[in-house]
Amino acid sequence: MSAPTDGSTGSVIAPRAARKLAPDLARGVMLLLIAMAYAGVYSGVGFGVDVSGEPVQDRIAALFTTLFLDNRSFPMFAILFGYGMAWMVSRQRAKGTSDQEVRGLLRRRGFFLLLFGAVHAFLVFPGEILTSYGLAALVTGWLLLRSDKAIVRAAVVFAVFYAITVPVAMVGMSVGSATQGPEAFALPGYLTVEDWIGRVVGLPFGPVFIAFAYPLLLLVVLGYRASRAGLLDDPAAHKGLLTKIAVIGIGVSVLSAVPSALTAVGVLSPDVITEGLYMALQVLTGVLGGAGYAALFALWSIRLDRTQGPLTMSVAAMGKRSLTFYLLNSVLVAVALHTQLVGLGDAVGAAGALVVAALAWSVSLLVAAFLESRDRPGPLDQLMRHCVYGGRRARRLAVEKGASS
Repeated sequence: MSAPTDGSTGSVIAPRAARKLAPDLARGVMLLLIAMAYAGVYSGVGFGVDVSGEPVQDRIAALFTTLFLDNRSFPMFAILFGYGMAWMVSRQRAKGTSDQEVRGLLRRRGFFLLLFGAVHAFLVFPGEILTSYGLAALVTGWLLLRSDKAIVRAAVVFAVFYAITVPVAMVGMSVGSATQGPEAFALPGYLTVEDWIGRVVGLPFGPVFIAFAYPLLLLVVLGYRASRAGLLDDPAAHKGLLTKIAVIGIGVSVLSAVPSALTAVGVLSPDVITEGLYMALQVLTGVLGGAGYAALFALWSIRLDRTQGPLTMSVAAMGKRSLTFYLLNSVLVAVALHTQLVGLGDAVGAAGALVVAALAWSVSLLVAAFLESRDRPGPLDQLMRHCVYGGRRARRLAVEKGASS
């Protein structure tokens, strides 16, 4: 998907035209993991919530979510987002687009992601991530016009930054939960004026909080570097490295999440500061987990690329239209689980919420397969492309028309 670059300058050597299975497959599966991670919030068992008094199936679900989903699916999405941004830039530069025009594309993409995410946060899920990706594009996009060394240096700076901010944020969350209870982080409703005011007031704080409390900027920059190396473009050529990333990344992330998972189910009873540090460890090692998941699905794609069955193609079709189906999954989960909508979240518990999320993703999978069979884009992906490229294309056509007249 991305063009290879010179290691010292980041300049384009040659474009890669063919669309690869690995990134799309990873995005499609990732959308399932994100839907499942969101579902727990609606059933009152979000990250860091004590579920020791819940039924056994819900405690098992909380263990699973903390070990494998919370702060693991989000990092994979962020890395893939960075990968896609770098691909977009390399493709534009391969076409001869000037750096000034590329900067404009990056700014528009960041702005419209902020706008799409703000609408989603206001109407559906305040903890959504599109606004954060828009912020990340605006803050870090300039690196895509710099060398590989500049990207690596930025990654080191962000790693040090988050080693400080994440523990501070997680300890703060732990203290807040202990003093105010889980309701301190409850989702706003739909029935009162106060609910809607709360949604408006919270809009600017969500992406800023995520940018400081979770290693968002680091993850996106890692995606830039992975794209420059073409890790997902040709997984077979990088099989050894991808295997190491998958084994080490997933292994370390799961082991590091054990203290937080055991705290959630009541096996461990640390003080609030220690609990916050456990949460910070879980969040920080999610960087490795997200990278490991992306590598794992890239390795999986090597085999599936030879024998692409209907399920594989449907999952990849969803990944190709990730903006549309990220939002569709979120809406389906919210409608089914929110206490003031269908309200299943109050009845099904953590385990049932995971099942609801899987069913919502399955519905989306059918829609994705239908769109792929008709060779149609995701409507929101198409709208985003129009917002980012539409005016530029119109100006270029006008110039060409003027030159030919």
